[in-house]
Amino acid sequence: MLRVAVESAAGLPKNKLGSPDPIASVVFKDEKKKTKPVSSELNPVWNETLEFDLKGVPLDSSSYIDVIVKDYETLGKDKLIGSAKVSLKDLASSQVKSLPVKNLALVDENGKSIGATISMTIGYEPPAGAVTNPQDQQDGGNTEGDVTDGGGRGAVTSPGEPGHKIRSRTRKRHSLANKPQDFQIRVRVIEGRQLPGNNIKPVVKVHVCGETHRTRIRKGNNPYFDEIFFFNVNMLPSELFDEVVSFRVYNSNSFRADCLMGEFKLDIGYIYHEPAHCIMKKWILLNDPDDSSSGAKGYLKVSMFVLGTGDEPPVERKEQDNDKDDVESNLLLPAGVALRWVTLKLKVFRAEDVPQSITVIPYAYVFQSFLGASRRSKYRISFPALERTQGAEGLRSDAEVTLFLLDRCVTPYSDHQTNNYYYLPWADTKPVIAITSFWEDISHRLDSLNTILYISNRLQTNLSALKSAVQSKATDARLVEIWLKLINQLMEDISRIPDMEGKPNLTALDIQQKMLRDRALENIMKGAKHLFEEATDVNKCLSIIEGWLDKLKQLAEEPQNSMPDVIIWMLRGEKRVAYTRIPAHQVLYSSYSEQACGQYCGKTKTIFMKYPMDNKKGLKIPVQLRVNMWLGLATEEKKFNHYAEGIFNVFAELYENQAQVLGKWGTTGLLSRSKFSDVTSKVKLKQEYFLPPVGWEWEGDWRVDPEKTLLTEADAGHTEFVDEVYENETRLPGGEWKLAAEPYTDVNGEKVQGPTEIECPPGWKWEDIWTFDDNRAVDEKGWEYGVTIPPDDKPKSWVAAEKMYHVHRRKRMIRPRKRIPGAKTAEDTGDAEGWEYSSLIGLKFHRKQRSSDTFRRRRWRRKMTPADRVGASAIFKLEGALVSMTEISETSFFVPECPLSLLFLPESNTYHLRVYVYQARNLTALDKDSFSDPYVHVSFLHHSQTTETIRSTLNPTWDQTLIFKNVEICGDPQSLAQNPPIVVMEIFDSDQVGKDEMLGRSTCVPIVKLTSGMDASPKLLWEPVTHKNGPAGEILVAAELILKTRGNDTELPLIPPKRGEKLYMVPQGVRPVVQLTAIEVLAWGLRNVKTYQLAPVTSPSLVVECGGESVQTAVIKNMKKCPNFAGNVLLLKVLLPKEEMYTPPIVLKVIDHRPFGRKPVVGQCTINFLEEFRCDPYATVAEVAMSSKVALMAASPRDLHVNIDDGRQHLLEEKETVDWWSKFYASVGESERCRPYLDKGYDTLEVYDHELESAKEFMGLTDFCSTFKLQRGKNESDDDDPAVVGEFKGSFKVYPLPDDPGVPPPPQQFRELPDSVSQECVVRIYVVQAIDLQPKDNNGKCDPYIKISLGKKSIDDRDNYVPYTLNPVFGRMFELTCFLPQDKDLKIAIYDFDLLSHDEKVGETVIDLENRLLSRFGSYCGLAQTYCISGPNHWRDQLNPSKILEQLARWKGLSPPRSEDNGNTLTFGGRLYCLSDLGNFQSFLFFCTSLWWLDKLYCGIYCKLGKDLQPVLIHESSYFICWFQGKVELTLEIVNEKEADEKPAGKGRDEPNMNPKLDPPKRPDTSFFWFTNPFKTCRFIVWRRFKWLFIGLVVLILVLLFIG
Repeated sequence: MLRVAVESAAGLPKNKLGSPDPIASVVFKDEKKKTKPVSSELNPVWNETLEFDLKGVPLDSSSYIDVIVKDYETLGKDKLIGSAKVSLKDLASSQVKSLPVKNLALVDENGKSIGATISMTIGYEPPAGAVTNPQDQQDGGNTEGDVTDGGGRGAVTSPGEPGHKIRSRTRKRHSLANKPQDFQIRVRVIEGRQLPGNNIKPVVKVHVCGETHRTRIRKGNNPYFDEIFFFNVNMLPSELFDEVVSFRVYNSNSFRADCLMGEFKLDIGYIYHEPAHCIMKKWILLNDPDDSSSGAKGYLKVSMFVLGTGDEPPVERKEQDNDKDDVESNLLLPAGVALRWVTLKLKVFRAEDVPQSITVIPYAYVFQSFLGASRRSKYRISFPALERTQGAEGLRSDAEVTLFLLDRCVTPYSDHQTNNYYYLPWADTKPVIAITSFWEDISHRLDSLNTILYISNRLQTNLSALKSAVQSKATDARLVEIWLKLINQLMEDISRIPDMEGKPNLTALDIQQKMLRDRALENIMKGAKHLFEEATDVNKCLSIIEGWLDKLKQLAEEPQNSMPDVIIWMLRGEKRVAYTRIPAHQVLYSSYSEQACGQYCGKTKTIFMKYPMDNKKGLKIPVQLRVNMWLGLATEEKKFNHYAEGIFNVFAELYENQAQVLGKWGTTGLLSRSKFSDVTSKVKLKQEYFLPPVGWEWEGDWRVDPEKTLLTEADAGHTEFVDEVYENETRLPGGEWKLAAEPYTDVNGEKVQGPTEIECPPGWKWEDIWTFDDNRAVDEKGWEYGVTIPPDDKPKSWVAAEKMYHVHRRKRMIRPRKRIPGAKTAEDTGDAEGWEYSSLIGLKFHRKQRSSDTFRRRRWRRKMTPADRVGASAIFKLEGALVSMTEISETSFFVPECPLSLLFLPESNTYHLRVYVYQARNLTALDKDSFSDPYVHVSFLHHSQTTETIRSTLNPTWDQTLIFKNVEICGDPQSLAQNPPIVVMEIFDSDQVGKDEMLGRSTCVPIVKLTSGMDASPKLLWEPVTHKNGPAGEILVAAELILKTRGNDTELPLIPPKRGEKLYMVPQGVRPVVQLTAIEVLAWGLRNVKTYQLAPVTSPSLVVECGGESVQTAVIKNMKKCPNFAGNVLLLKVLLPKEEMYTPPIVLKVIDHRPFGRKPVVGQCTINFLEEFRCDPYATVAEVAMSSKVALMAASPRDLHVNIDDGRQHLLEEKETVDWWSKFYASVGESERCRPYLDKGYDTLEVYDHELESAKEFMGLTDFCSTFKLQRGKNESDDDDPAVVGEFKGSFKVYPLPDDPGVPPPPQQFRELPDSVSQECVVRIYVVQAIDLQPKDNNGKCDPYIKISLGKKSIDDRDNYVPYTLNPVFGRMFELTCFLPQDKDLKIAIYDFDLLSHDEKVGETVIDLENRLLSRFGSYCGLAQTYCISGPNHWRDQLNPSKILEQLARWKGLSPPRSEDNGNTLTFGGRLYCLSDLGNFQSFLFFCTSLWWLDKLYCGIYCKLGKDLQPVLIHESSYFICWFQGKVELTLEIVNEKEADEKPAGKGRDEPNMNPKLDPPKRPDTSFFWFTNPFKTCRFIVWRRFKWLFIGLVVLILVLLFIG
């Protein structure tokens, strides 16, 4: 017989319309029994015993009962309140005969605790003749539902993890001698379930005490092993119990590093301490050992035995049906993993095509199986269509539905979607704690530390203000004001550093650190004085000040800080839930100066607590605290009076208890409880037991002081509330409606007062009259209809449409009311005698008495005052100061050592808070479409609101004002203005499926306005958003907290304009000032776009968004043929803020136009700052004209004749001592290698130590267009950015438009653009040398060679490697053909040559050829300084200087140059030049010769456009002379065009072989070159042809030697 005595429940939640009618039911093996319902009670008491007949079958270890508490409904289905599961394992093993279950937590259908508990006692009488097997652990026993205080359904054992132990088990343990003994560990691996992967071949490895066994290899995701392993050890028991049994499942079909599928570890001591020293047929959960939050990696069923000498192994029973094995209730979890319960609801609607027979089928039911747990439908379902008149027999047809839920192993989460957080209603009474401890006096060190931190923080504040003023383009007067304030305060603060002379406890390190700090501060002081006297540009000084700030932060380190941190813990029972650490020096008081005090000493600070061992890096915050701390020496405790605010009260406290018996209150029903006790009702106390501490005395007598912060009524904590009453009418079917017998009820049908009888509670006022609620499923008059089914007298379901058979209808009447600020309500009055009521001792108390209450109490307090001390500092003498009388010590009573200290803040004020949430930028992408749907949850103290949700953006603009109308804050307003509470903003990504994900968290300090005359208006500022302790964007917000005068709302600011029914916009004066702005978009093309969803991007278009406006380009028809846009220039008109800091970003979206109308976003880019794109639309300089050299070359230039004297052409005579290498060495400063070149005074090159993109004079080669990276996808990793999936080539021009529509708009900025078509180019790469390469060989050198790739073409120069060097001189030229812009990326890589092993890459660089082609600097950054027609300074450009000068005039918008005096003089730019006085053309061209030094490579690139050879980058002249080794004999003849036609020349010795005639070379018949140079012969003839044969022979010989 199994008896369950259901005693009571406590803390049941209210439903929407009142208290529930709880009824408890117990289910045991599909048998269900119920208690009687208790009407309208949150703490019901049943005291009923339910008996279950076991029918001769004893309990086994897997037996359990389900306890379900529901809200009883007369009509309709009972509503679930909570449930719990209790394991009967201890009863089955006969360890106990009675199992008391106290305060068992109830959980809802989702497995979350509802805050209610239930108590019961379970008794068990084994059937006669039944033999109980203590080792009975069929299926491992149920550890899931073991009883725990505060636990409940879903608690699963995690062996080896103390924080997850379900209860302390009471077992018989054998006392083992602490000496080495023989043990045998048996491990049986039975089967696996749900192993991840496809086509896997799992194998299980079991590791115990250094020995490993493995199972046979099986196939499939649910393998069956059934193998047993034996491990024999001889060890100390204490050492053995610390060893672990490790199960690791591998995929034997995989050779990769990720072949490990899952792991589980279990302490051997855990197994030994189980009954019979075994765990039988238990499922273990496999997880990833490196990531415990990754979920379940499958399940493994095992049995484990630990046998000592003389132990008999228990006998395992025969296997049951594996398909119906309940994994969930028989599961062991690894340490650090918790289960989240998920409830599956399966509603059976109907059945069709059920097999028929001759017999009748009157009933059927549905059998369900889910994760091994089986259920049967509660009621059999009738099939009227299958009924027959003859026969009475029936045939049952079973339909089995099997579902599996994967990945159930997740960590618990909290729901952030609600707008309210829990809070402790301390109101105007705050708890106070005083602690006395003893530490070394290191105030001389901490004073210096705090002073430096004070200087650093003050400098940081001033520097931020200065940067903000610079960014907002403040006036010069304002900049000078902030600048002077920064410098003056810095010099003033540095002079206040404490001196350590004469201080005790000084060490040598203190003196050295003092000297170091003094020197650093002296340098900062000198620098500040220098800037104060001579600085003229604020912007140039910002970097210097930032360097000072970094130096101060480095000095703010104290290596000898022996003062421990202040640690605050949040406890739940005895469990530590959250904590925070505050460095002691931050709250330390110093008598030296105010600057030497801690940053938060005596100040109220907002603190965010953390979870212990938080692996999510602060993703969730458990609690927010507002604390005021003060730390000081005992000799300076009276200084605390200056910081103390409010009135400190000290009380002795006890509670008077009474119970109700036969309708009368008294002490007779208290049983073991005392009349006077502590708050737990367990410790007996009396008033005469208390004596004041030494130095304290009583003030007044004992008095009743009820708790005023209990909030129990439905409208408690609300400022607005809606009262409701249901009006009921009845009729006969088809008759007329009349008032029901109970015309007015609540939602549950209980009788209540009518609308005319309900009065407005005190402290409230009506907002409207009684009206019916039509925002429900009702008809136009608010009625809903139902049918009563006897014996019920009210319907259990309602519909909106009226039918003839409806006999009952009801209408919901509502009336809103609002709390009057400052007025007392019924909560404030409470019971006149101060009693608090409860249905049972230990349950939650409430103020108003209820019919079910059987226990009440009230609090007595007696105040104490200090006898010889004045002020708040007297509380420091309270710790351990209470004195107990002798008679108390003779009993077992306990008296607290420290009295209760409270801070009373008599002044309470009402404030009005406005939070202006304007926009955010650079948020994290958490959706797969590369965007998020952000909204902001704003919290201030215990108030919170939520903004609207902006869809598909990372840069949302909410433009919303959140108004917190009545915020009551206790304390002095002046103190609040100095340290106001912060506004916390949590940004979430709204998801339609699943819970919302957090994007980040930010804070904002509000401006406090204490008087209506304060003109300071809040200023929107960018606040950083953090996520997991890392940056996650910025949010533009501001807040103001306004002190309200009682009863006067007219002094508040005007209500902001609305953008909806309840959405307020940011008002004028706070929101940025905007102006109409034009954004010209040069959409040139897309590059390197990766595939999306395994398909290439073939037809993309670009969408440009900014400030709520957007524009879209034409679709690129063929990305492979030409990835440029057809229409290059787009115009976007948008209202943008005038201040740059408020400007919204430009968002680029690339959309692919796919079949069937699909248009996915395949890439996006955010451009945050638009300052670099702003321009003057009326300027005519070259930078604005953006004329491309390609377009200029296509135009026909005017002829310009310049007469250059032959003597000025520098016809150089080439000699071996003067070549291009001489010019190069002269340019890099190696004069000893080029002395003849320098002596002749020839031109040199300009060598850069960085890329050309970094040269300011070349504008990064992005004067035509820039390159923007496109990103895509959800940012799932904490450290990596979203993947780069392509590039956008384009540019922007931002300029203001006139406000007057009559004024013509500015001219278009992007004009004279080149054709956006694909062009075939010839690219020549000249690689000169490399510098400081990374060594790759063991000798510290490498053997570098060049590898070049362009598009699908590549060149491997492996044969010409340079041995044993880190600074190779290559002197190589390579030529490739390509199509631009398709093949725009030129990759030049350096590899290390290795003879036998694989060549290693030393490094590579990527050159964007398209930028060189389109930039006007591309082909002229290497222009020669002198026009020479031969020699090392030979003119290499495609255009001669006269044509370049003409194009320059066109770029500059100047008049074309004009030649006069037969070409001897030149007029340009309004000036006359005489060519005889000019040494070169540098004065006209404004260009300089350059050599590109890119990643330590000297390169030159030439592109061939059509028939003309155009040098895109000229970094050298004709230096190819030195690349040819040996001697060349040639004849050079210069002829004019006419002579060339008369004397045609052939190619080499081909016909016609004349002009000049080339005879065959004269070579000897016999050559002895192979004899004179045998090594070269072997290398170039033998080795190249037969090297693989030689290598194979060497390897074969080595193998034979090794075998032999």
